[in-house]
Amino acid sequence: MPAATAAEAAPHRSTDAAANDGAGCLLAVVVYEPANPPDAVLAAAAKKLQARGLRVGGLLQEAEGSGKRTELFARDIASGQRVRLFEDRGRKARGCRLDAAGLAEAASWLRNAIDAKPDVLFVNRFGRQETIGRGLVEEIGAAIVSDVPIVVPVAATLLPQWRRFAGGEGVRLKATSPERLCQDLVTWLGTAPTMDARDAA
Repeated sequence: MPAATAAEAAPHRSTDAAANDGAGCLLAVVVYEPANPPDAVLAAAAKKLQARGLRVGGLLQEAEGSGKRTELFARDIASGQRVRLFEDRGRKARGCRLDAAGLAEAASWLRNAIDAKPDVLFVNRFGRQETIGRGLVEEIGAAIVSDVPIVVPVAATLLPQWRRFAGGEGVRLKATSPERLCQDLVTWLGTAPTMDARDAA
């Protein structure tokens, strides 16, 4: 699914939290500054949600190294497996460092998580690759139209691109601490319409 059509695929779906304070909105956006990635807080919050009995699926992002030598990984919440998203091509390499095989594996994990219809789905990132139609953009688009509550970290600098992609911003949250984020997510999930419908089924 091209980035420009993700919102068009689900015009019925509420993605703009401004009008209703998040009630009925199935998108939660964890906004962060690029210098302060939220991944450790997100991982801890996901565990806390699982401890409360929620079915949590999707991907979490992990980083190793620093600077230009940083390697990024995606971890599947369901299986605990991890795959590299960016390959280390050496100090003199230029251009894209996306690991095609790793990306394909992560994409399949995210698709499986969407199909499983968890109580909440974590997406590892909406980043620069997704803004140009690469990375996991197709899977994120599929998640948006899946009627599953979704948590997506987005850098503050990329919010305009995210709004165009998703057709709205969603409920804005911050990764200040695992405890606070977990509580904010529980509060938000209580307003998501599919939660009640799934419990009643």
